[in-house]
Amino acid sequence: MKKLRMGALVILPMLALLALFSNTAYAITGNFSPDSTDSVPYVGVVVLFSDAARLQPIGYCTGFLLSPTVMVTAGHSLIGVEAVSVCFDKGPINFAFEDGTLVYYGGETVYDGVPVSYPGYLPVLAGNQEFYSSDIGLIILEKPVSSITVFPALPEPGFADTLTIRTSLQVIGYGVQYQVTPKNNGVMNSWVGTLSRNIAQAELLSSNFAGSDKYLQLSANIGRGKGGVAFGDSGGPVIYKSNSEGQDVVLGVNAFVASANCRGVTYHTRIDSPQVLIWISSYLT
Repeated sequence: MKKLRMGALVILPMLALLALFSNTAYAITGNFSPDSTDSVPYVGVVVLFSDAARLQPIGYCTGFLLSPTVMVTAGHSLIGVEAVSVCFDKGPINFAFEDGTLVYYGGETVYDGVPVSYPGYLPVLAGNQEFYSSDIGLIILEKPVSSITVFPALPEPGFADTLTIRTSLQVIGYGVQYQVTPKNNGVMNSWVGTLSRNIAQAELLSSNFAGSDKYLQLSANIGRGKGGVAFGDSGGPVIYKSNSEGQDVVLGVNAFVASANCRGVTYHTRIDSPQVLIWISSYLT
């Protein structure tokens, strides 16, 4: 995730991969629901590479399928990324890099893909200007995912504006949940935990803030029994349950956090923006 500070948005680098697999904590901070992840098989973990040959892993994030070959993730996760590998194992995930090659020890298939940045995303903007562009990207898989047949629906344009404040939503991701102290290696590197797909409840907050046309503002207040997003959850979906056909509706993409401990207010790129919907639909068709 990105970290939001008073007066400025700061992009945090992606977490190093191999340091994350020695703990037993869950993804998603706070009110997580490890037993409910079978209901969202379309959410996967994305390994990011700086080269097309997939020899230089630089981090990981979360993404979710809209079709067997089209996956959504965060735009900032794709900065400097040339190729990705994805799996949909709900975790805990057990893999490593041996002699520069990704070796996966699970029973799920690993899918390779190509990142596609949203043309309207401008990561070089400083301060609160970051809200001027939509933090979103796509991954186009080289072969379709045959094992997943359930996908979330896209919302109608402006759908989030029809929801009332405190509407219950779900945030999903493969982030790291447990923060160790002292944070001798920096705040970001103090987060550890086994990679697992996880779900937490969240609440829709104010719809009237700078950037509310492009971002959702959610509560990650642990004291209210709500969960939040942590580093690594970038690109995971915000889900509204459900439309009239009983299908999940994806409203947003995990993008920013407001505090170093990933609790409080969080921000999520709106998918119901007309421009974003047109762009995504062009790849789906």
